[in-house]
Amino acid sequence: MTDGSSTPYLVVETGSHEGQRINLTGAHLTVGRSTDCDVRFQDPYLSRTHAALWQRGGADYVEDLGSAGGTFVNGEPIKEPRRLYPGDHVTFADLRLRYRTDEGAPTAVRYDVGDQRAHTINNVARDQYVIQQRENFFREIAATKTKARGLIWTGVVVFLIGLGIAAVGWYTYFGQILDFSSASGMPTQDDFSGFLVFALGGLVNLIGLLLIIAGIVLHIVATARRRRVDRELPPPQRMR
Repeated sequence: MTDGSSTPYLVVETGSHEGQRINLTGAHLTVGRSTDCDVRFQDPYLSRTHAALWQRGGADYVEDLGSAGGTFVNGEPIKEPRRLYPGDHVTFADLRLRYRTDEGAPTAVRYDVGDQRAHTINNVARDQYVIQQRENFFREIAATKTKARGLIWTGVVVFLIGLGIAAVGWYTYFGQILDFSSASGMPTQDDFSGFLVFALGGLVNLIGLLLIIAGIVLHIVATARRRRVDRELPPPQRMR
């Protein structure tokens, strides 16, 4: 942990869990929606096992566990364990927390300015604005990707249902054709009911396919937006 007698912790700053506190005592803690997690949040944007919190060499670290919504420190998505410093913002998908060491810890994001050189200005206010903007964008992007996955899976289910309906309709229609060819007289409306069921199945197939395409397009747009955010709002460079 950090130096001093106080126990570091994370406190939730947004949503229905605002004010909830996670004490970091050196144990390895998993965070997510699953009942198997050490720290559980009922947040639809969190993965079942989203991230981990642990200690190494007297410091606290956060690690993403392959979550769908992503884990961010000061607006920057992390791909490997990241050390936490007092005042850091930690975001799990749509859930934002602040890392503190005691009740009086400063709420500003930590920056190691280092030696000043001539004509060099460390624009901390702008960096804080960039971090806030990145966190907002990434929360929106995570929500969009979740919606896209929902559309894709719904489309797959609808497509399979339509496939089943079409198969039943075709089987019925084929049987009606055989019955009509072996019988005499004019065909009735009931003789074509199998074809109508087959056509209905095809319509349901089309709806499912459109949902899948919409989900894929939405996911592509979200991915492209994330790349644009990384390009236009790069995370502030900080010296540790």
